[in-house]
Amino acid sequence: MAAPLPPITLKEAITRFEREEWERRVKEEDSLAERDAREKREIPPVVASQEPIVRLFGMLPPIGRMDKEISTLTACEHLGLSTNAIDKIGPGLKELKNLKVLSLGRNRIKKLEQLDIPQLEQLWISYNFIDKLSGLDKLKNLRTLYMSNNQISSWAEIDRLANQCPDLTDVLFYGNPFHLNSQSEEEYRLGLLERLPKLIKIDGVPVEVEEREKVAQRKNAS
Repeated sequence: MAAPLPPITLKEAITRFEREEWERRVKEEDSLAERDAREKREIPPVVASQEPIVRLFGMLPPIGRMDKEISTLTACEHLGLSTNAIDKIGPGLKELKNLKVLSLGRNRIKKLEQLDIPQLEQLWISYNFIDKLSGLDKLKNLRTLYMSNNQISSWAEIDRLANQCPDLTDVLFYGNPFHLNSQSEEEYRLGLLERLPKLIKIDGVPVEVEEREKVAQRKNAS
């Protein structure tokens, strides 16, 4: 069996994205020109630093690490880095002043760090190896946190999250030990809603009025 290819660098991934995205646009333009019987437009080269959406997910070979090359993506609003081999959230993200959505699912990340991105609204980081929720304190505008199938085992981490990101409205924690070890699905959902009262969706399921009423009853009884 052939040995697996070594991971690629972030710079290599960005170069590949530029080429493949340009080829996709050319193909799309060819199809439109043929369908509409009109002259084909010239498609300019894709420059990653000018793109609002940069998809670097599922690279083969995968991206091995996040380095300062990420800081070149200055126009990026939605950055996709999922399904790679990244083990650390690296430097440079704070330079992305327009970034609203960051996708890091299905990597090898163990720690939430270097997330000095106060304008970030959504963090997708499911299927990693994270066991602590420290490191989110700079994400004051975070509304969506998807981190199913990680290693969060204690409700104390959710208490920490409530202090760091109290305005969360949409979370995904399915498959973490604290979820799997809950007495019931209801207790799990009510526990999250008690700590994060602004939630409107838990694990993809909308929060019901009855659930809010049960939380209120608990508070009144305590």
